[in-house]
Amino acid sequence: MSNPSSQKFDSTSWQVALPGLGLRALRACLPQACALCRAGCGNTLLCAACSAALPMLGPACVRCALPGVEALCAGCARRAPPWLRACAPWRYAYPVDRLLQALKYGGRLALAEPLADALAAVVAQRTDALPDAIVPLPLAPSRQRARGFDQARLIALRVGRQLRIPVLGALSRVRDSGPQAALPLAARAANVRDAFAANATLAGARIAILDDVMTTGATLAAATHAAQRARAAAVEVWVVARTLPP
Repeated sequence: MSNPSSQKFDSTSWQVALPGLGLRALRACLPQACALCRAGCGNTLLCAACSAALPMLGPACVRCALPGVEALCAGCARRAPPWLRACAPWRYAYPVDRLLQALKYGGRLALAEPLADALAAVVAQRTDALPDAIVPLPLAPSRQRARGFDQARLIALRVGRQLRIPVLGALSRVRDSGPQAALPLAARAANVRDAFAANATLAGARIAILDDVMTTGATLAAATHAAQRARAAAVEVWVVARTLPP
């Protein structure tokens, strides 16, 4: 958990201190049960059958990551989001939703690993240059202290290691807008307007803002605008799962 007297959150420090080889050695001594079906899965967190059955996003719009076309969808052709590119491995559907909820609300921090690995694998398929840095979307300080960790940062740290891209804490929440999930879709953009600020390290940088789920994209749009005000050269968004329209 975070130290209430500290100005910085420390709950993810164990991930930096425990190298990958050490973690794999521990899992070899203590074989895992699949997080979804409880079958034996060796030193991984998901068995091969469950991993193969997860709802892949498939071909999707390059700007909003909604499935259907690999180029620009009709909606983005009319009114594109402020970022240049969006990427996600999965649809936000069962059982990916259960994995994300177990991480965020159940404190099962190890689940950040398969979520990050799936995102990194999709990003690694591209043939053009990767961004200069990954910027995790920050939680409001009050929410992070209550939760004890920031799931976007956990995922970003592993994606950054996989892709050899630095992770920057260059965004901050300047206003606690409250949970988006509790609001009607039409109210979400107003709720997060001007909720973020970015520091000067983003000037001239090509970045990927990383979050766990994208629904309307309102929160990511607000963060993108903050990065653009800080003179980021280019912004794309990476998420673990994309919510589909009803």
